[in-house]
Amino acid sequence: MDFVPKLIIFDCDGVLVDSEIIVSTAEAAEITRAGHRISVEEAVEQFVGVPASDMYRIIEDRLGAPLPLDFSTRIDARVRELYLSELTAIDGVRETVRRLRTPCCVASSSGPNRLALALSKTELFELFYPNVFSTVLVRHGKPAPDIFLYAAAKMGVPAADCMVVEDSIAGVTAAKSAGMTALGFVGGGHCPPSHAARLKEAGAKHVFDRFEDLLAIVEGSPKQSHRLAEPHNEVAVTV
Repeated sequence: MDFVPKLIIFDCDGVLVDSEIIVSTAEAAEITRAGHRISVEEAVEQFVGVPASDMYRIIEDRLGAPLPLDFSTRIDARVRELYLSELTAIDGVRETVRRLRTPCCVASSSGPNRLALALSKTELFELFYPNVFSTVLVRHGKPAPDIFLYAAAKMGVPAADCMVVEDSIAGVTAAKSAGMTALGFVGGGHCPPSHAARLKEAGAKHVFDRFEDLLAIVEGSPKQSHRLAEPHNEVAVTV
């Protein structure tokens, strides 16, 4: 591709760590328990890439009543238990990021505690520290562009020079709204075969399913895999 980025911004869930099924499983269980029956597949479809606060508002609208006061605490407890027992890094992430010559950071819809746990559990935190940014730092979550614009500003790189790697429609939309080049990643366990086309439709420049392909994309000669298509600042999370 002709564009050579000066900064690569990675989403975390579903891009660096294979967490979306884990999170959606916890969310579906607690949403159903609260009175709105929803499957894991529906939770993936509707809420992947969406900040928790927005998801809570949507569920309350559907219920026509407030969620239980301990709703978020119950989800967090379920997610933490599953992260500690099941969470893994996406294959090839560690090796690929170490080989990239372009500066990198993380910009995620996850809260600081969950984000720090995910990166620490999978031993990825040191690859990005201290450039790890949570959506709690901005006013609006994805699909608004706020978190990507915040990350670019903190890294001292103009938005037009940034490349974003995302697995969700909301994330790709946010990247495009920020004026950044979006890549779609479909190698997570939550991605159905149709997801690549949906990310392309949302505006992803290329879609890929193996992290090793990212090097070729950034360097300008993307290989064809079966889904491939066309100064440091403050610490945003703490362990």
